[in-house]
Amino acid sequence: MKRMTGFSLIELMLALGLGVVVTAGIVSLFVGNNQTYTLLNGQSRMQEAARFSVDFISRSARSAGYLGCDPEPAKIYKALNGTWPQLFEFDITTTIQAFHGVNAGNSANDWVPSLITLPRTGSAVGFIPANGINIAQLRPQTDILVVRHVDVPGARIAAIVQATDNPVVEVPADGLGFGVDNFVAINNCEQAAVFRVGAVSSNAPGAQSTLTLDAPGAGLFQNAAGGSLSGEGTPYGEANNGQGSTVGRVLTDIYFIAQGTGTNNRNQTPWSLWRKVSEDAPIELVEGIEGLQVRFGVDTSPGNAFNAANRYVTFDQVGANVIRAIRITVIANSVDVVTDAGTPLRRTFSQTISFRN
Repeated sequence: MKRMTGFSLIELMLALGLGVVVTAGIVSLFVGNNQTYTLLNGQSRMQEAARFSVDFISRSARSAGYLGCDPEPAKIYKALNGTWPQLFEFDITTTIQAFHGVNAGNSANDWVPSLITLPRTGSAVGFIPANGINIAQLRPQTDILVVRHVDVPGARIAAIVQATDNPVVEVPADGLGFGVDNFVAINNCEQAAVFRVGAVSSNAPGAQSTLTLDAPGAGLFQNAAGGSLSGEGTPYGEANNGQGSTVGRVLTDIYFIAQGTGTNNRNQTPWSLWRKVSEDAPIELVEGIEGLQVRFGVDTSPGNAFNAANRYVTFDQVGANVIRAIRITVIANSVDVVTDAGTPLRRTFSQTISFRN
């Protein structure tokens, strides 16, 4: 009868050793693949954040100064009591501006020019103080960009509008885009005027809607008693073309970097790109944006044949030069910690946008 034998001790040790090597290789491969996946996912998130942030800002910048047509600068009026500087959220006379972060603090004077004109929480600046920007949450030494324009496409007027009339407009297919207590601009190719809406008779697509000017009052953001939509008493529209003018909401887009509302995989609060639109409360747009720098391309010799920027400066250095373009630089990160050094990925992205208006 044949004798049955098992593995020798040496064979068992060799098998165990080979098993350990194979297991270690599989674990190493899994860890490596996981690290690669985490890194690639972080890179994708970082690039996506940069793309979205630059796209948001670019859209606003390309619309800067759009009022529906191109009224003469000296014929931009308002029916409101406040001066244009007091009406920061609705000042269509200033197309674009910026505040350059110069110090490591979070006071109004840590930016140039000072943030005293910016709608801020806890201040009397702004139509709705509670919807202001909390400057204590801002990232120091980053810039704040302000772009103003009128919402498109706007509502066409249905008949001639005299300087003291309540405009009657044709409601677009997607609605007016504004309502009571919004601030809108009526405009044509000669003049424009900002007023506060007191009532809207209809917002049904295809209907005609009467926009009643808000009742006069003493406040900065109230329509003035006897206010006019034209400094010269000129009507909007023509006898043979009552629809020669439009009405649209005044949009002041304020972009800034502040603390986000979420956390990353280390329970840290990331920085985010935020935007405040006119009197609305700020909203968080893109998580993982920790820096914003804005430079303005100025044409120091506008009389020559080349209408192009030949120098890039901060807003306080623009002076009387003509602005031709804007260069946006954002610093994006992966939000989550994905590197061996225990930090998120970071990368700088830039884009230059030429102004249309």
